[in-house]
Amino acid sequence: MVQIGNFHIGKGESSTKPKIDIGEAFILSQQLYYRHVCLAKTKHYHKWAKDTELKALITTGKKYLEKEIGMLEEQMDKYNVAQPTRSPESVKVTESANDTSLINDQLIMESIRDGCVAAIQRNLRNAIAVLHSDSLRVMFIDFVKEEADVMLQCCKYAKAKGWLPVYPIYNPD
Repeated sequence: MVQIGNFHIGKGESSTKPKIDIGEAFILSQQLYYRHVCLAKTKHYHKWAKDTELKALITTGKKYLEKEIGMLEEQMDKYNVAQPTRSPESVKVTESANDTSLINDQLIMESIRDGCVAAIQRNLRNAIAVLHSDSLRVMFIDFVKEEADVMLQCCKYAKAKGWLPVYPIYNPD
């Protein structure tokens, strides 16, 4: 019997189940929790946003987060890792908490961009920390690439709206 990653050639009963170490299991659990928090925030941002282009960008981000959550849950099922608790889908809030005068589209965009930067850093650290499972390492590297694409879209949108910070021109003379 030959086993290459999760691909088995020969008798299935002699193959070993895929394994990960405790650190990799923790990374999966922590990342899934983090992405559920991001998805909950993103849903609020979508509700509060006024600009239709921003709403479309947020919808794309929600789809990306849902895809990533699905992939993480799939890996956790594969390795039999218990899933962490998550925040409830709907939380009752007072009317003043839904007051959109406290938040505007530019602030939402900044929060999303900051979240993308944090996710890229986290996914890169996760890819570096995963030592045993090649498939997990590749998955986190793919997350870095996809999150960088989302961040690029956010930067282009913010630039078009004039929301990026303007720094003074550097003149070394």
